[in-house]
Parts: sequence; structure tokens; C-alpha cells
Amino acid sequence: MSVAGGPNGGTRVADRAHWPQGADCPAAARGGPAARAKPTMTARPSASPTRLALGLSAACALLLALLAAISLLALQLHFESRDRTQLQSHLQTTRGLLTGVDNAAALAALPARLQAALADEPQLAVRVQGGLGQPLYEQGQPAALPASLLAQPGAAQPIALLQWQQDGHSWRGGALLMRLPLDGAAPLTVAMALDIQAQTIFLSSLRWALLAYVLLATLLFGLLARWWLGRALAG
Repeated sequence: MSVAGGPNGGTRVADRAHWPQGADCPAAARGGPAARAKPTMTARPSASPTRLALGLSAACALLLALLAAISLLALQLHFESRDRTQLQSHLQTTRGLLTGVDNAAALAALPARLQAALADEPQLAVRVQGGLGQPLYEQGQPAALPASLLAQPGAAQPIALLQWQQDGHSWRGGALLMRLPLDGAAPLTVAMALDIQAQTIFLSSLRWALLAYVLLATLLFGLLARWWLGRALAG
């Protein structure tokens, strides 16, 4: 046992063995050096199933929208490539017919030969005109080929394809300069365009269908995710 002097000159017993059993040391009771800090455990708030489901639904909507956009772009590029191939084939056919125009009689017979080669395409608009803008052959709707297209024909293939709206129809086409083997003949402007209104309607309908699919799929996925997460977190 040890004895220590108190603040008022008295004595106090510091031996732990003389305190009643179960009693705390006065220093610990006063928060002194003998007091030991007890760690406290704070429960972390659990994630809300609704918030988790919303996050998963947003990711699902983003992926589905990206897939739909890529599908639409791929389909549009496919249509454009197919139209380009078709127009290039018709231009090659026209060039082959023009190479045979080496006299006045062949020039007079050119419209009939062009009609025989191109008339089986009901969606094709054609205009072959001379250097002064006089038409040598026309097929389809004359208004389908705008003046801006005829004023800036390409010099060589492949031609640049343009797309425009005319009288409620969508068109895709281009123009090309072609020379005649006749001496002193001015180059001809050959303009062709395809009516792609059916493509435009189809792509528009597909766009709305994909949009509805993305919204419905996201909604269903969100509901299922909320139900499953609620059960998983509750268990």
C-alpha cells in the first residue's frame, strides 16, 4: 500500500486493492488518466433500393439508346451505299451510250436509247442537258432535280451524293459532266436522283419504334431491379 499527500495536506490511499469490489477508481470516474476510451460503432446507412434501381435503369437506358442509334446509323449508311451503287451503275450505262454518239444521227437517236436503258426504273429521275441548259432527255419528275444540282456537276466519278426535299418527297442524287466524241461538242450534264421517300418513312417509323422500345424496356428493367434489390437488401 502506498500513501500520497492530498491537496490539503491529508492523505489518500492509491492502492487499488483497498477499493470495494466493483467500484471504479476515482480518477477513472473523473475522466482522468485511468479512463479508457471505448470505441463506438456507427452503422453506415444502407443504400436505398429505389436509388440503386434508378441508377441501373439510367445505365440500361443509355446502353439501349446507344445501340438504337448505331442500328439506325448503320441502316442509313446501308441505304446510302445501295443508292450510290445504283446511281453509279446508271451513270456508267449512260456514259457507254454517249461514247457511241459520234455523228448527228446517233445524237438524234440518243433519247430513245436512254429511255430504253433507264425507263424501267420508276423511282429514277434523269435529266441530260447541253452546255446551254437545253434538255436532251428527261425522265421522271422534272422538278425533282433542283437547279443547284445541275449548276455544279462533278467532273469524275464517284460523284458526291446530295439529299433534298422536293414536293413532299425525299431525293438523293448527283450530277456529272460527260463529253461526247463529236468534234466541237460541249460537255453534257447528266443528273440523276432516286426517290427515297419510302426509305425516309421507314427510317422515321423505325426511329419511333426504337424510342418506344428503349422507354418500355427501361421501365420494365427498373421495376424488376427495384423488386429484386428490395428483396436482396431486406434479406
